[in-house]
Amino acid sequence: MGVLAEGLRELLWPTRCAGCDLPGSLLCDACREAIALVDPTTACERCGAPHGWLVCTECWNSEFPFTDAVSAGLLQAPLSRMVTLHKDSNERRLAEVLAELLAAPVLERGWKPDVVCGVPASKAAIARRGFDHGSALAGALARRLDRPHEQLLTRGRALDQRGLDREQRAVNASDSFQVAAQPLGRDILVVDDVLTTGATLSGAAACLLDAGASRVRTAVVARVW
Repeated sequence: MGVLAEGLRELLWPTRCAGCDLPGSLLCDACREAIALVDPTTACERCGAPHGWLVCTECWNSEFPFTDAVSAGLLQAPLSRMVTLHKDSNERRLAEVLAELLAAPVLERGWKPDVVCGVPASKAAIARRGFDHGSALAGALARRLDRPHEQLLTRGRALDQRGLDREQRAVNASDSFQVAAQPLGRDILVVDDVLTTGATLSGAAACLLDAGASRVRTAVVARVW
């Protein structure tokens, strides 16, 4: 977009904060400070839950195909609003802001994956939204980590995970992914915007491992807590 076009856009539709809707920037200083970030030094290394570094009550009786996980923050305002605006209101510029938040815990862990891969949206969701928000987020994160980005997965027909219980989510996600590019022998970081039960990320990780990936780790912008 040219300078004149960008200036006209700002005049007609000024940039507003994704947290509080005040004009000025995509994320104002007050809302940035208000985000409930997860401290990666005290979080569970296995599932990314906050304060789970010693004993994690979130995943102690769960099995995941991915080996490690990080979460940028908790799914509460203003981060929850940012996630929704990016995904459902076509505010694509927020991918860079969300990726900035997510890059911090990944870098803290020192991860250097062979490739960064987003959890793909279904064809119906892409048609409805006009873009694949998972791929956009993964691409933005890959740029910040200076790692390659590839969309290794596609997604078949599946129910919307919202409104499903833990068992239903697991069944719904288990067979909804297909490999789109060869993951053989690769260390893969799978990226998603929200973690609720881990079913979606588990389904994606299992698909990649079954196709020969050497390791799958996961990173999410926000997790339910």
